[in-house]
Amino acid sequence: MSQPPPPPNQPPSGGFGAPQEPSSSYGDPQQSPEQPGGQQPQRDAFSKDPSPSSGESSPSDQPQQPGQQPPPPGGFGPPQGPSPAYGYPQQPASGAGAQPPYPPQTPPPYGYPQSGQPPAYGQQPYGQPPAYGQQPYGQPPAYGQPPAYGQQPYGAYPTQPMPSTDGGTSTGGGNGKIIAVVAAVVAVLLVAGGGIWFLTGGDGETEAKGDTRGSSEGGANGGSDGTDTGEKKPVDAEFAWKIDPPKVDKKDILTDVPGTWFAGDNIVKTTTTSTTAYDMKTGKVAWTIEMPRAKSCAAAPEASGDKTVVQFGRRCEFIMAVDLASGKELWKKELPSKDTNATEFSYTEMAVSGNVAAASWIGNAVGYDLRTGKELWRQEENPTCRDRGYAGGSRLVAKLECGFRESQKVQGVGQKGEKLWEWTAPKGVDVLKVLSTDPLVLGVNAGGETSIDVTDLMVLSDKGKLQRKISIDKDRHNLGCRGISLSDCSGTVVEGDTLYLSSQPHQGDSDYGRINEVIAFDLTTGKSKWLGKPTEEGLIVPVTAENGALIAYEPPTYDRPGKIVALDPKTGKASLRMKMPIEDLKREYDTASGSDVRPYWKDGHFFLVNYKFYATDNLSDLAILAYN
Repeated sequence: MSQPPPPPNQPPSGGFGAPQEPSSSYGDPQQSPEQPGGQQPQRDAFSKDPSPSSGESSPSDQPQQPGQQPPPPGGFGPPQGPSPAYGYPQQPASGAGAQPPYPPQTPPPYGYPQSGQPPAYGQQPYGQPPAYGQQPYGQPPAYGQPPAYGQQPYGAYPTQPMPSTDGGTSTGGGNGKIIAVVAAVVAVLLVAGGGIWFLTGGDGETEAKGDTRGSSEGGANGGSDGTDTGEKKPVDAEFAWKIDPPKVDKKDILTDVPGTWFAGDNIVKTTTTSTTAYDMKTGKVAWTIEMPRAKSCAAAPEASGDKTVVQFGRRCEFIMAVDLASGKELWKKELPSKDTNATEFSYTEMAVSGNVAAASWIGNAVGYDLRTGKELWRQEENPTCRDRGYAGGSRLVAKLECGFRESQKVQGVGQKGEKLWEWTAPKGVDVLKVLSTDPLVLGVNAGGETSIDVTDLMVLSDKGKLQRKISIDKDRHNLGCRGISLSDCSGTVVEGDTLYLSSQPHQGDSDYGRINEVIAFDLTTGKSKWLGKPTEEGLIVPVTAENGALIAYEPPTYDRPGKIVALDPKTGKASLRMKMPIEDLKREYDTASGSDVRPYWKDGHFFLVNYKFYATDNLSDLAILAYN
């Protein structure tokens, strides 16, 4: 049944993008003996190996992920009044430029490095006790309370019916979605058994995906050297094309389908059965490579020289290198297996950089020449330190775990698998994300083993030396991180010496609803540079950098379409770049409200790309929605 729009002072619900998911621990209970020494260039964890569719999108109500309860009405709970300079980080308690702490009763975070030198560890304890009312890890929020941190999508939208593109009205279908997802959760609990650990997560946050995408993916490191003030004539966009969601096996209930890249005039996307390229302007299939893929097979988030790697197979046991420009298979290999368990490869992380492709999973890791498929390294048996994840792009870095969560290291990896440098995380510090590899920015948790939040950003030099720390407040800063892999914080953009992220939504100046801003951090000082507001009161999400300017998306509301804006890198002032068509509002709104939908901008084309699909009818939204 149709419902009227919410009253002006009612905060919206639902959301754009995906909530953060707690990570699962990759820890191996075995204690490994000390590894014998080897040749100096060899990394201590490695040893050389001896040898367009026309269907309509689904209803707009946001599907809930298994293991989560539906978000309470309003999404963010009771509106809170804005605070001065909302979203800015706390400054050191003394010295020039100091600001009063926010909120007043919260002590300021430990200080930034003085005179360009990192502070000594141990002088200031890492982390703070959980904030009052913070939801215990793994527990759903009480009805009527705001979701725990990491369970709230980027933004929030009302779930009211909206005009359809054919002049009709959407009737929603939220109850059907909720019932179906609850049934799916019950099924998972009944059949998954020991696999529940990986669904609900362990200690340590998202381990994962930092926005270290290369230029082929159009991500954080895809900007150019010039500087653009963002002042260009705005474009009234037109709906271009769309791709229906792929089929998901009923036994899988839902599946994640990572992997989006750009090559030439094409956008390339993985599906449940293939890797396919679509012409950015028309949506016409340029090429496709069939590769049946099991539930949630991985793909490298970046490309190198228009080449990348994709995991496939009944158990995700194969890896294939693809030339994204020509649509040709370069090579394929079976990953070296140590176990016949069906879930052995389910939590693989892959990355590419230069001519190297790297993959790690539960119990093993391997590196290949991206051009030829020649094996460059394979993890030793019972190593002292195990590779737990990789991040690529301009550089290849590896996260290592030594012993059973005794310590962690981050290493630079060369083109032959050699260790270039090594940074050892202080005791009690968990490396969760790599937000960028050039410059190298790590997202870490320094608040205890059970915490899932990024509490600090660590900026490392090219040689792996700590340069500075930036304190992250989960109540004010939204990194837009997802999943359990090392490099998936697509809501954060790093360009040159500036890091851009969103503030958490808060009450605006009017009764319209929730708003947020973009915060720019200077990575050379660790201090905030400016707070960028959207062109209209509402939400804003960083997307990528273009000619030095930040490109951001202002998602649609129930009564106005979304926009692409450019933020001046010096001032943070937003100027309109593209406005989506009002006649396509319902379709844009429905797609943007999906459970894991991500915005992409490339050469004047805008895309909403879905990464999560459901086996149940009417739960999955469009795979791709494109505007020119």
